Amino acid sequence: MVEDDVELSKVIAGEKACELLTSISELKVIGIGTGSTVKKFIETCLHFLKKHKAVASSPDTVIFAKEHGIHVLDPLTVDELDAYVDGADEVSSKLDMVKGRGGALLREKTLAYMSRNRIYIVDYTKYTGKEYLYAKPIPVEIAPMTLNYVLRAIERIGLFEPIIRTGGGKDGPVITDNGNYIIDLKPLKPLLNPREVHYELKSLHGVIETGLFPSEELVDTVIVGYPGKATIFHRK
Repeated sequence: MVEDDVELSKVIAGEKACELLTSISELKVIGIGTGSTVKKFIETCLHFLKKHKAVASSPDTVIFAKEHGIHVLDPLTVDELDAYVDGADEVSSKLDMVKGRGGALLREKTLAYMSRNRIYIVDYTKYTGKEYLYAKPIPVEIAPMTLNYVLRAIERIGLFEPIIRTGGGKDGPVITDNGNYIIDLKPLKPLLNPREVHYELKSLHGVIETGLFPSEELVDTVIVGYPGKATIFHRK
């Protein structure tokens, strides 16, 4: 079954990430992202992770990590991370990424900026092999009172169809861990230069962060898991 292949691919990618971590010198504090692939990584690499301290990108990951006996630090007590491991929703051949389906994009990006080594693990369905991003909506975290302004400003850019993200646990917009809203931007055309688009969106009043992770700023290594192997890409 395809679903079984995807789950196996996540495990294989997580095992390879654990191998890479063991090769990093003076590894003390590890940042951990959010999502189902990250949870597979935690389970796969648990023995190694329990020997180190961790910083998590969301309360969901904090709870999961602590339940598995990992020592989790408050991000405000840490100035730098030795490594950061996270998943992604879409990865291009240039290693530009879309992240944020779990709603933790602001905290995930913060930990990525803080880290000396950024490692991302994905199953084969997330790696497109294309030179552009187009397959997944781009999450954007915004200040709640700016919602109407941001929606209109994004429409004027002409690259996206903006959709307010809503959840199943309550009526209305999804509220992030930071108390903000998320708008998902459906691309109307391929994004050939995600870094430019990211900064154009960030320049809009009310936009706090985007789920665009340009490779030249935030990516060192991407591990793509397949049912029987893992392929490692390093940023050129």
